Amino acid sequence: MFRNLYSFLGYASRFWSQGLKFNVQGIGTCIVITLNIVLSTLNTTAQRPVGRFLTDSVQIGKPIEYALSFRHLPNQEVFFPDTTYNYYPFELKKRDFFPTNTENGISIDSVIYTLETFDINKVQGLALPIYVLTKKDCTSVYSLRDSVFLKEYIGADLNQPLKTNTKAAPVQLQVDYPRVVIFLLGLLLVSGLIYALFGKSILKQYNLFLFTRRHKDFVSNYKKMIRGTLDGSNISRALVLWKNHLEWLEKRPYSSYTTKEIIEKIPNERLSEALKDVDSAIYGGILSTQMPFAMNVLLDTAVEIYKNRRIELATQ
Repeated sequence: MFRNLYSFLGYASRFWSQGLKFNVQGIGTCIVITLNIVLSTLNTTAQRPVGRFLTDSVQIGKPIEYALSFRHLPNQEVFFPDTTYNYYPFELKKRDFFPTNTENGISIDSVIYTLETFDINKVQGLALPIYVLTKKDCTSVYSLRDSVFLKEYIGADLNQPLKTNTKAAPVQLQVDYPRVVIFLLGLLLVSGLIYALFGKSILKQYNLFLFTRRHKDFVSNYKKMIRGTLDGSNISRALVLWKNHLEWLEKRPYSSYTTKEIIEKIPNERLSEALKDVDSAIYGGILSTQMPFAMNVLLDTAVEIYKNRRIELATQ
């Protein structure tokens, strides 16, 4: 008959102002109605959802669980906040629903929300609603606000001046293996193309370079021997070096050839006279005044053979 206590008091005051008197039966009726309203109000208060955090503190970026439960009549349809709800200052990560439990005519629905926060306020609270579906509309009933404390990683005073000479921490470099593989494949492909187009020419130039360098080493070592005192020992070592170099140039066993066999292979009058002077110095101990000239003749012969051989290699 009366929707709430305030409408009932207003209705009673109008009657009182009109001078109407309540009889005993009317007073009893008023008492019953008042008790019904109070009981209805107490019932509504008892149906407030219960929401609380499962821990008393939270860290920035770390998950925290919030439990929300609601006791209601079995025939009532209720809805919990979903992913579209604004949980500020928290952000929803997931929800875990529990089956409805009904005992003694009362049903209990529960949900655990996993939240996280990036807010820096020291105390952060949350109160979530339950939506109760009625015939006319959907009524939202909020739980009491529950709060948690923010755990601080840095306990020092943030207003202190920054240190300018802090030691840098070493950072381990990470290898980007996909890029390394791509680089190696690209390098292999380019190398293959270069070898296919210019491989023979490059290899020939490389062999000529090694050929020339070895001849220059011989010339340098030979000149050092004949620049000093030309005695039998130095002349003998210079002759052995000269024969070995000719053997490498022409691929003939000059190191085992006698002077006569060498002249047969390299017919040259100047070379023949020079080799005779060398034999006289080594085997007879006779050092001719023409010995420096004779040693230069051997060098000139080796240089001439080198030039001819290099032309042959370059034209192959």
